Amino acid sequence: MAKIGATIRNIITAVFKGELLLRLHVDKYFVHIIYLFVLILAAVWISLKVDTTLTKVEKNKKVIHELEIYHAEMTSELVELGRLSTVEAHLQELGSDVAMPEKPAVAVKRR
Repeated sequence: MAKIGATIRNIITAVFKGELLLRLHVDKYFVHIIYLFVLILAAVWISLKVDTTLTKVEKNKKVIHELEIYHAEMTSELVELGRLSTVEAHLQELGSDVAMPEKPAVAVKRR
């Protein structure tokens, strides 16, 4: 049991001194270990970026769906208001003097 405790103490001191890789005799693979660490870090970073992008896409899909509903409602109202008889009825209800022209429009000529 004392041997296990000494080994754990030895490993902990090696980690704090930065000598763990040297004590394990993997110093010739140090560049590969750093490269692997950078690759893992890049994979985690890309994963986080993809996740935030997908979150934005889902939020924008909801906004687009709401805007499509709003567009359909406005189109429906415009179609209803686009009828000439409806427009004249609304103008008369509001007490407006505007009415359909009695004569055709005259084109103004430029000099």
